[in-house]
Amino acid sequence: MISVERLASLPLFAEESREVVSALARRGIEAQFAPNEVMFLAGSAPRGWYVVIEGKVRVVRGSGSRQHVVHTETAGGTLGEVPLFGGGTHPATGIAAEPTQCALFSRAALESAIGEAPSIAFIVARRLALRVRDLVNRLDDRSARSVQERLIEFLAARPRNQKAEISIGMTQQALAEELGTVREVVSREMRELVRKGWMEVKGGGRYRLLKS
Repeated sequence: MISVERLASLPLFAEESREVVSALARRGIEAQFAPNEVMFLAGSAPRGWYVVIEGKVRVVRGSGSRQHVVHTETAGGTLGEVPLFGGGTHPATGIAAEPTQCALFSRAALESAIGEAPSIAFIVARRLALRVRDLVNRLDDRSARSVQERLIEFLAARPRNQKAEISIGMTQQALAEELGTVREVVSREMRELVRKGWMEVKGGGRYRLLKS
C-alpha cells in the first residue's frame, strides 16, 4: 500500500479528492530504482502504470549510441500508459536518472480503482493527452532548430555557481540523447561554441558563458 499523503502531495493529484487518491493508494505497490537502473525495456511486457513519487526517469528510444530522449518524468509524472491500455509492449526504455521511487499499479489494480472512483480514468487520459502534446512540441523543436541552437538554449538554462560558471550536469552521451543527436555532434558543437567565443572552458567540467 502506498501512503495516501505522499500521493496527495504530487501535482498529478493536486485537484483530486482524498477519496480518489485513497482508491489508488490502497492498490499500489512501491517500486524503488537506483540511478541508471532500467525500469522497463523497449519491447518488454508492461508491469503496470507508474506514478513517480520522487526522482527522475528518462525514457529513451533508439539503439547503440543513436538514442534520443522521448520524454522525462519527475515527481507526479507517469509512465506505462501506452502498452498498458494500447496493448503490446513498451515502445521505449525507461531508465532512472537518479534514485527514484514510484507507485506501481497493475492493470487489474487500476481497473479496480477506476471502478471505485471513475474520475481516475480521466487522470490517466489527461496524462496521455499531455504526453502527445509534449511529443509534438519536441518534434517541432527538433525539426525547426539546429543542434547548436538547442545546445545553446540548454546551456543558457543551466544554474550558475558563485563564479558565474555552469556544468553540463550529465555526460555528453546523455546530453546528446536529450538533444536528439549523437555524442560526437555534441562534442563538436561544444568546441565550436568555444571557438566562436560564446563560452570558455574553466576546467573540471565547468564553463563560463560569455554571451547570453
